Amino acid sequence: MLYKLSNDSLFLEVDNHGAEVNKLIIDGVSIIRAKDEVWGRSAPFLFPIVGCLKDGYTIINGKEYHITKHGFLRDHDLKLLSKSNNSLEFIDKYSDESLKMFPFKYEAYIKYELLNKIVKTTIKIKNVDEVAFSYNIGGHPGFNCPLFNDEAFEDYRIVFEKSETFDAPLLANDLLDFSKPVHSFNNIKEINLDYKYFIPDALVLKNVKSKVVSLLNKEGKGIRFSYDGFQTIAFWTKPKNKYLCIEPWNGYDDLVSSNHIFSQKAELIEIMPGEEKEVSYTIELI
Repeated sequence: MLYKLSNDSLFLEVDNHGAEVNKLIIDGVSIIRAKDEVWGRSAPFLFPIVGCLKDGYTIINGKEYHITKHGFLRDHDLKLLSKSNNSLEFIDKYSDESLKMFPFKYEAYIKYELLNKIVKTTIKIKNVDEVAFSYNIGGHPGFNCPLFNDEAFEDYRIVFEKSETFDAPLLANDLLDFSKPVHSFNNIKEINLDYKYFIPDALVLKNVKSKVVSLLNKEGKGIRFSYDGFQTIAFWTKPKNKYLCIEPWNGYDDLVSSNHIFSQKAELIEIMPGEEKEVSYTIELI
């Protein structure tokens, strides 16, 4: 089911399947990509893992669990919890099926807020179990690129808030190898878009210093993306396609050296019984 919010500047349409943004229009500009046969998603949420597990499984408390790529939240139909003139909130709860993949009782809340010309997305996880557990979490919004007529993908650049130095790891068989970088960036604040950077897959920047990244054209117009509570940022598209995903993550694909033990995955968030933890990001047109 689709739910809509709007104000004088914004129009937001959200599908309860995955609580995924279906449309976002700011000042008449279409921001979020439309789903198509190339990639059938637009802005999914990643929980309780980010990326792929080595051999498709992980070990929790001595038992094997099979979790699909990026977790199962994006494939659930979430229930609308509340709606106001400027906000929507959805909830997903553990089930017998989810416990077969991830043996912990959780509640996940996805909230959208229209703040004048800014859309804020908050992802909250609540531990409703009797034991502590850990999880990965991430966002995966896909932005139209180019945003305006008579432009090309290569007319855009990623602009970081702070200078960044990183090696983008090799992705082989859906596993990361940071010891074999495919691209290296030293003390940069901008990356001019080129499809070569997305062969074979995403640019992954762990321990990111910037809390704001922008996707800008030659005139300095585009999207400002701010994120809070995330340790990694990734950028992804499929070559020759007109979109770029800006993905804030806690966690990423298993490493080639993974021993399958879930508790040793990167960037896990630990949450105690009854505790709630949240992360968020905002989108605006500049």
